Amino acid sequence: HVEDKVGSLKVGKDGDVVLWSDNPLSIYAKSLYTIVDGIVYFDRQKDEQLQKDVDVERLRLVRKMNGEKRSGAPTIPAQPTYQIMHTCSDHGHSHGLLIIDANDIDNN
Repeated sequence: HVEDKVGSLKVGKDGDVVLWSDNPLSIYAKSLYTIVDGIVYFDRQKDEQLQKDVDVERLRLVRKMNGEKRSGAPTIPAQPTYQIMHTCSDHGHSHGLLIIDANDIDNN
């Protein structure tokens, strides 16, 4: 009997829940929490803190790269390299993992 397990938020019932900041059909609505099988998969407050941490780390890395650019060897634009890979089930790289290290190819 599905009706005993769904339809409302009560202990013992099954359900995935999204708590919205506004009417879910509004373009201004934001997900505050997403809970699936009792596990919180998204928490807006935690996400905002994580985004701040990412911004701080990005700034640190950019500053480090700029410092290296000033004190290191001259920089050159990245050049694209191409590798044509033909995959077949009877070859060693059939699962799609191809490692290229210093122009040596390792079919794992």
